[in-house]
Amino acid sequence: MKKISPRDKKFLTAGAVAVCLFVLLKFLVLPFFDERGQVKEDLAFKVQTLKKYEGYLKEHSALEQKLKALSKEDRKTNRSLLKGETPSLAAADLQKIVDKIAGKSKVSIKSVKVMDPGEDEDFMTIPVRVQFEGDLTKMTKFVEFIETEGKLLTIPELKIRVKNKRRPAEIAVTCVVVGFMKQEETET
Repeated sequence: MKKISPRDKKFLTAGAVAVCLFVLLKFLVLPFFDERGQVKEDLAFKVQTLKKYEGYLKEHSALEQKLKALSKEDRKTNRSLLKGETPSLAAADLQKIVDKIAGKSKVSIKSVKVMDPGEDEDFMTIPVRVQFEGDLTKMTKFVEFIETEGKLLTIPELKIRVKNKRRPAEIAVTCVVVGFMKQEETET
């Protein structure tokens, strides 16, 4: 075998060191930095995803509170609607309310006529034409009790006539009292 000169030993040693460095860099150091960079990217992505889900959670609690508020408002609205599954039952409920209010305001009802129901966007209107007699104070109390009744009632039409021109205190009143009920749901 041939002797290796010191100069060749240096070159071979330098070459072996270079190969070892290359292998070390290629298979240990660079993969470590690549892995670290990938971990940083994954971490950034996971932080972004986490923030997105935290936003959803915050939004969820806000939506939950909004749902509770809407449910409360819906219950309040339902309490102010007439009872009854059909317009006829709702009209009967409205007649009872009108009779109760007439008793409280001390007017004498001459007639009550249920009119045809109308339709609003989400509600059905149940009108009742009421004719009664009394004085202006009693009529004012009647209207006030209609407005302050726990149910949602309106008076879209009101006609007042003096019964006797010599005694204008007595009046005859014809009014339409309208109550509301939920629109009947139709299956499509």
